[in-house]
Amino acid sequence: MRKETAFIITFLVFTIGTALVIWMAALPNFVAVKFPEVTAGKIVVGPMRQSRPLTQDEVAMLNDWFKHHPGGWGPLSQTPPSSGDARVELEGTTDGHADPIVLTLWTGISAADWNNTVFLESPDGSKVRTESFSDTDFAPLRKLADGQVFPRSAFP
Repeated sequence: MRKETAFIITFLVFTIGTALVIWMAALPNFVAVKFPEVTAGKIVVGPMRQSRPLTQDEVAMLNDWFKHHPGGWGPLSQTPPSSGDARVELEGTTDGHADPIVLTLWTGISAADWNNTVFLESPDGSKVRTESFSDTDFAPLRKLADGQVFPRSAFP
């Protein structure tokens, strides 16, 4: 075998191998999220972090919303400016076992650049996915968060 042929084969193996390793590492981030069937939960809202349990209608709305939004969730790429405007802690089941998740919602109260953004995370924070939605898609979650009565401060 000639040196040029060996060089080209080595170069191709190295290039294709590197691309394959990168894709294998990145591919789990492009898989659609499988949401659990939500059975109960609570929402924590406002600057005083007032908490209340979700009603059955709200749980049904979340299950319906999850069914229509499984794709587009990507990994967290930058640190958010705050802890969000609302935190929804959900209990659910996937394939018969408990699967709790936490949603952090940005409705524009604490950081306008993060309007209509949702973080989906495991309770221990080991897996965090994020997605920004249109006003129409985010409306049910906004209603869930903004429907709470809590004191609002004026803009600085």
